[in-house]
Amino acid sequence: MVSSDSKIVEGLRSTTLSTFGFLNSSATSLSNYFHLRQENQQLRLQNIQLAYENYQLQDALLENLRLKKMLQFKNILDYKLVPAKIIGFAPQDFVTGFLIAIRDSGTIRKDAAVLTDDGLVGKIVKVSHDYAICQNLFDPNSRVSVRIQRNRELGIVVWDGGNGLLLENIPNTIEVRVGDVLFTSGMSRIFPPNVKVGYVISIKKNIQNLFQTIHVKPAVQINRLEEVAIMLEKPNNGS
Repeated sequence: MVSSDSKIVEGLRSTTLSTFGFLNSSATSLSNYFHLRQENQQLRLQNIQLAYENYQLQDALLENLRLKKMLQFKNILDYKLVPAKIIGFAPQDFVTGFLIAIRDSGTIRKDAAVLTDDGLVGKIVKVSHDYAICQNLFDPNSRVSVRIQRNRELGIVVWDGGNGLLLENIPNTIEVRVGDVLFTSGMSRIFPPNVKVGYVISIKKNIQNLFQTIHVKPAVQINRLEEVAIMLEKPNNGS
């Protein structure tokens, strides 16, 4: 066929060449398509991996900032702070709070105060090896003696049954204002004085009751916590 010069053979040769060209072109296009598709998949995977690494770096940066802020807060306290990380929730049948991982478990005692740079979280209720359970302010059995910063009035902060707290034992005759700040009173052996607990957000005086109903917003966003500090009294020698 290739050596023949007849018009029929020439036509067949042209058709055959066109067919081979078309098939080869199609095969090349398919090959390029699958190659590009594979490249796109690899690029997509690389993008996901880079995005994840970026998230990790952002989280590490935020954690670093939180820890630096906590260390600055540590310098103004006459207590030793032991860092701890929240790794889960405490068993509901035991206490409302957190399961936390600790490094220096030998120095952690039951009833040690737990806090962040924003304020009080709760207290340690159980220690076992490198773990501890922290009862937070939303536990039904939590009781914190507080003082209103503005007028120095004493009261007790308890859970309100929802996402807030109540300030109890404040008589109707005492002036309380929205925005008043509450700090631990130092009247208990568990919580040291002057740790922020919350802010007054609403007040209702009850004619048939001696005490006001005062709702408090916690100083700490309990549901967003990741790292906390456990407060220990410093030895007398200041070490």
